[in-house]
Amino acid sequence: MTSSTSHLTAFTLSETLATLQPDASVQLLPFNERGRAQANWIVGIRSFSGKASVHGSHWERHPRGDEILTLLEGGLEVILQSPQADKRLTLHANESVVVPQGCWHRLEVTRPGRLLFITPSTDSEHRLCEEC
Repeated sequence: MTSSTSHLTAFTLSETLATLQPDASVQLLPFNERGRAQANWIVGIRSFSGKASVHGSHWERHPRGDEILTLLEGGLEVILQSPQADKRLTLHANESVVVPQGCWHRLEVTRPGRLLFITPSTDSEHRLCEEC
């Protein structure tokens, strides 16, 4: 499905990913089919309640581009790994952060909520967080 005006359809970003195509069109994909997204970027909303719902025990990075995280409700800490010392940023509802391209990061839940993400759709890398 694309976002043309002749096919207007309501959807929720918590169940459907919006995939942003190279030609600037939007295709919708069920959230559970994220792995087959053929797009430059994906946009979605994820509910979270604890470590497992935000990959809290793993570091993640996106070699293909920056990631935008917007906290819709709840509380999160975004931890960016740095050679000197990890940097922590506390996000409150309606606040956003840009995670720089290639930066290892992870999230810690301080209060259950919902997170809007805009992220490169492919080539993300993950590794176990030994200290988590």
